[in-house]
Amino acid sequence: MKYAVIDVGSNTVRLAVYQMENQTFEAIFSQRFTVGLAGYIQDDVMSQDGIRKASEVLLECRVILEQLFPDKVYVFATACLRNIRNSKEAADEIFLLTGYPVDVISGQTEAFLDYYGIQGELPHENGMLFDIGGGSTELVTYAHDGPGTVESLPIGSLNLSKQYVEKLFPKQKEKEEIEKCIRKELKKHKMTGLPSYELICGIGGTARTVLQLIQFQQGLPETQRMITVKQLRILEKLLWKKNSESRELLLQNCPDRLHTIYTGMLILDQLVELTGCERIYISKTGVREGYLRREVMRESQEL
Repeated sequence: MKYAVIDVGSNTVRLAVYQMENQTFEAIFSQRFTVGLAGYIQDDVMSQDGIRKASEVLLECRVILEQLFPDKVYVFATACLRNIRNSKEAADEIFLLTGYPVDVISGQTEAFLDYYGIQGELPHENGMLFDIGGGSTELVTYAHDGPGTVESLPIGSLNLSKQYVEKLFPKQKEKEEIEKCIRKELKKHKMTGLPSYELICGIGGTARTVLQLIQFQQGLPETQRMITVKQLRILEKLLWKKNSESRELLLQNCPDRLHTIYTGMLILDQLVELTGCERIYISKTGVREGYLRREVMRESQEL
């Protein structure tokens, strides 16, 4: 069986196609579209332009999938549609324009699916996983017997940038305001009393971009997915200089994340401080794999 999953996020839309054999999924195609849907939200309402933009990208995905012949296509949306007042209306209109029903998942569900999606890849029996998205950040603590604390914070790399950053990169005062906001949300969601963890696990685009930047800057092999906090600090020391060297590093590796990588790193910094971790593992898999596993299991139980 061949399955396609389209993940509609606040910053990007991701299309992934998987081949399933013997209950194991193998990714055979993926494509990312940088859309910035959070930029079309004003007063908690997505504009018609935003709905049309999301629909246009889904129609692009449809054209691609016509060449790949998946047996089933799943479309789900995260913070960009769940955190708006016209969520149902937007999803209904996208369905009318594209023919794709959109499953708008809750923050708690997204966090559980993150955990479910990386089963078998966790490098340590206890720790915390994080998924810094454009419009939210999901956190799950885990141990040998499964997940513990599961939270979704309404802060992400794109909505923080939109709210606090006037130009492309945060100024010192803006940086301090963003850090204050992140700490406030962590406290509000009772995440400040967590135990220390030697290792935390990163999921999603922000984490993978940080890994890519460190690999390029510090000459690490592409196969290395474990980084140290010291290596993170070396990267940050350069990027916060905001000079020609740092801009060249960003332009070479993540030109589509220039406006979000700094705010994403500020969230990561607070999580490192919160857990006192020494190492960060960046996962290859995440919410899309978790969503697919859940849906395939549901279908098998209905047979």
